[in-house]
Order: sequence, then structure tokens, then C-alpha cells
Amino acid sequence: MTNRRTFMRAGGLLATGVAVTAAASGPARASSPATALPLLTWHAALANRRYAPAVVAVLGSSSSEGVGASGPGRGYVPVLTENLRTAFPVAGAPGGANYVAAWGTPRWWPVTGGGTRVNTAGWGLKAVDLAGPEESLTYRFSGTSVQVWHDGAPEIVVDGGTVVVRGPGRIHGFVTFDGDEEKGIQVFNGGHGGRTSGDFTERAAAWAPRLRSIRPHLVILQLGINDWRIGVSAAEMKRNLLTIIETVRTSSGTDPSFVVYGTPRVGADRRIQDYTRFTEAWREIAAEDTGGPGGASGVAYFDLAARQPSPSSDNTHGLYGDDLVHMTDRGAAFTADALLSFIRP
Repeated sequence: MTNRRTFMRAGGLLATGVAVTAAASGPARASSPATALPLLTWHAALANRRYAPAVVAVLGSSSSEGVGASGPGRGYVPVLTENLRTAFPVAGAPGGANYVAAWGTPRWWPVTGGGTRVNTAGWGLKAVDLAGPEESLTYRFSGTSVQVWHDGAPEIVVDGGTVVVRGPGRIHGFVTFDGDEEKGIQVFNGGHGGRTSGDFTERAAAWAPRLRSIRPHLVILQLGINDWRIGVSAAEMKRNLLTIIETVRTSSGTDPSFVVYGTPRVGADRRIQDYTRFTEAWREIAAEDTGGPGGASGVAYFDLAARQPSPSSDNTHGLYGDDLVHMTDRGAAFTADALLSFIRP
């Protein structure tokens, strides 16, 4: 894969020849010692955030992508990003949106335009093929610089805070920064609605090379819920997640920490397989890992189900939508707050 990248900084002309004119609720709980050690790489990077970026990467399904939220910035990943930057500010680095894929499942996706959607390429397994100059994508951003991740040789024009990309080429997504190019907190969301652990395992060659440029210190894996819903066994899901963890470790070059995200049982269909086997598998991945500090675990298990009931049994607080599967804005914020308390030092 060519895996080329175009990088543009506000107020300058880079080697690409493209001119740029762009200009938590409640107190968080500290991590327990048992949780802190698997997160050591992340905590060390966070401590160094004034001098180099502390980087989070997310691989997940619709909840990570933001399905159910009412608009951009309201899914749990962008709210977690806001929480982290508020809790751990860095002068001069408020932080940009970081990664936005070339297309997304939510109807409000902030990239507009046409082309052929691809489910097998790019970070988060999403890309758009632009056949020629008649097909284009437009993304509006605020910040100090922008990158366009792509294959091929598309035409890229930046005018103020608007990026327009015309084919031919395969466009993976847009990365924007706001003072956080070399410091602060960066978050790269690889969520994709409907994806399973098997999708990311089978297509690792599509997303894993990008880890060399992301260089994550913390990787959140919100995968497995769709496996359960379509009848994939808990044992197979566990094998897939172990493979993904190993792939990240060998591809990132940062010895990252991991969080395996365990969701409550969602949906109203009682005929689906026993959910407890999946919660046990997620827990086992963290307990059995030996790739962390001193041969201990480098994986922490985030049990969201321990903080809220299954929405099919009790959705009194409106954390999930009418489908009892996808989080509302309130549910996403609840999850982001819970994650902050879990991953902070």
C-alpha cells in the first residue's frame, strides 16, 4: 500500500507545494494499583505531554464511531478527548479534531462529497475512492495544520479552514491539529459501525501500517459486541482480540498500553447467545496477558457493565436510544467520564 500522506501547516508552503491560509462531569477516580501497572506506558506518555504528544488510538464498532450521538463531537471518543485535554491541559496545545475518516455511518458525518466507499482500507477500515476530478470530498476544520491521508495522487486544496480533495486517489481521512502537532494529547478514532473483531483481524494489513505514524501509547479496543450479536463464539472473539493486540505491539513501536472495553448487554433479543461468556473472555484477556511491564499484563479491562445496567432491563436514565443498542449523547458522555476515571493516573 502506498500509504502516502500530505501535511499542511497554517501560514506556510510545504514541500507538497500546497499553500495554506488556515487559521467532565463530576470528580474522576484515580486508577487502582492493579489498573495502573498495565497502563504504565500511557501514564508515562501523559506525564510527558508537555514535551511530546500522548497518543490514544481507538479500534471499535458503532459506539466508537459515534452512532446514536446527535452530531459531531458528541460520541464517547470525542468527549473522552475533551475530558482528557481538560484534565491534563498543555499550554499552547488545545488540540485539534485529530482523525476524521473520509466517510462515516452517522448521517451527520462532517466530510461531504461523493465517491466509492471502501470497507477494507485505511485506519478504521474506511476510505473513499475518487475516480477523477469530477469526484471530490470536502472537510471543514479549525486549527493550525491538517494532514490528508491517502493513496495515489489526488489534488488537495486548502482554503482557510476548508480542505477539498479531488481524484484520482483513495482518501483515508483527515487529521487536524490545533497546537498539538508536537505536544499535548492526540486521539485517533478508528471506529466503524458494524465491524467485528474478525474484520480487524482479517484486514490487519489495511490498518496496522498506520500505527507507525500514529505511534499510540494507549489503544482502546471496543470490539466484541457485534461478534456476540451475530453468533461468533466468545472463544473466537478472544483469539481475534489477542491477535489484534499482538499486531499492534509489533506495528506501533511504542509498547502501548491497552484497554479492552466491555460493554453491557445491549438489545432486546433474548435469543442471542450467553453474554456472560463474552464478559469472561474480555476479563481473561487482561488477566492472562504477559506483554506488559516486567512480564505482567499490559492490558486493562474496562467493565462498563459494572457501572450501568443492561439497557434492555433498565434505561431509566436515557443512556441508550430506542434501539437499546447505541448510546445517546448522555450515554456517550457517561461512558467518556467513566473511561477518564479509569485511565487517568
